[in-house]
Amino acid sequence: MKIVLVRPPSFKMPIIIPNIGLGYLASVLQSKNHMVTIIDCAKEKMDHRKYRDYLVREKPNIVGVQMYTCDFSSAKQCIDIAKELNRDTITIAGGPHPSGDPEGTMKILHNLNFAFSGEAELGLPKLLEYIESPHKVKIDCIEGLIYRHQGKITANERGYVSNLDDLPFPSWDLIDPRTYPATPHGSFSKSLPIAPIITSRGCPFQCTYCGVRVNTGRNFRMRSVDNVMEEIKYLQKSFGIREIHIEDDNFTLVKSQVIDFCKRLKEENISIDWACTNGVRLDTLDKELLMNMESAGCYSFAVGIESGSPRIISDMKRSETLEIMTEKINLISSVTQIRMTGYFIMGYPTETKEDIEKTAELALKLPLHRAQFSNFLPLPGTEIYDDLIKRGEITPDFIKWDLYQNNRIVYSPPGISEREMRSLMKQAFARFYFRLSIISGLLKEIHSLSQFRTVVRRFFDVFR
Repeated sequence: MKIVLVRPPSFKMPIIIPNIGLGYLASVLQSKNHMVTIIDCAKEKMDHRKYRDYLVREKPNIVGVQMYTCDFSSAKQCIDIAKELNRDTITIAGGPHPSGDPEGTMKILHNLNFAFSGEAELGLPKLLEYIESPHKVKIDCIEGLIYRHQGKITANERGYVSNLDDLPFPSWDLIDPRTYPATPHGSFSKSLPIAPIITSRGCPFQCTYCGVRVNTGRNFRMRSVDNVMEEIKYLQKSFGIREIHIEDDNFTLVKSQVIDFCKRLKEENISIDWACTNGVRLDTLDKELLMNMESAGCYSFAVGIESGSPRIISDMKRSETLEIMTEKINLISSVTQIRMTGYFIMGYPTETKEDIEKTAELALKLPLHRAQFSNFLPLPGTEIYDDLIKRGEITPDFIKWDLYQNNRIVYSPPGISEREMRSLMKQAFARFYFRLSIISGLLKEIHSLSQFRTVVRRFFDVFR
């Protein structure tokens, strides 16, 4: 079958990197002899008109659309266009939004034939087999499938890849990392070209605001170091990759695995810069681990702090204390030269203005090089999202999914207006970045005109 996998047109997300999620799906489908192409509309700056033209040329049997919550309307338009061009085209959606809100997704998207929740590498090939030969596959046995049956929306039990080494590498030829921006996460990089990789999936923790649970589950699984090394060597040989960004949610969870990874890089003389751009958990770090990471090429990572209020940290079920996080950040600063970005959330449902002020103050006190102050987003499928619905503070039918992006307020805690929330975030940003030490550090990290332009654009995005 001829399949097009789509990241919808989007100008909202600063993260434009090779789409390894679609890359994995493509490689799995190619192994089943399907013809697959990937079109990243955000990367190609492709609007819906150009997307329509693309489908007219390609004439796919199946259009699979990746759905982030902030791109809900754009994804819907992609699905509608596919059906308008040919009613026989099978439309499928996957990604964070249908994983978090499977029934709601199918209810609203009338032109959507199927959707998947969670990891789709197991279920999608079976669905295509079912489409080709319905008598060979039972639809209720397709892992993670969401579909309509006898007027009702049915969601099958999710499936998770137990052995990640069983997956073929992403179809890198379809997501050539050399063709992506020099500012892949909207900010900095050290050596071009860059490729993202994942070495693990899943998260055993219970943070109330995090959508990882509904996407990759609580069961933590790791690729073997042999498998990861093979992919890095392939990327270097085939694409000249000089830097990798590890996109794991829990890269440092198993210390022995990380140390083995670092040792192998050095033993095999794999010269490569790397960063943990999706963040590492602070309570997993110690001096030995940090020294190994830096000596193997790690130069930057993000750390999840989220709040400067002990009460809010507890409400979020972070399972870390501010004391431990502060201790670990000071350790990183004292024993390494690794650049740190602190991740903070503002506007959590139980926060007060005083709690938000504590967060801003903490960011100033810590030896961080960068800080990201994100507005709280009640992501579908998370514990806090369900709690807000039960309390009547949000109503799914009236949520504006397209506003789910940084610097846009879709929710503010009781007692704090949307305008006040926006002002508090801008103040925190200005207080952190308008310091000579931070500005000089950022300037040293800028290696190209495109990086400089991106930094300037990000500043304007915050204050507009």
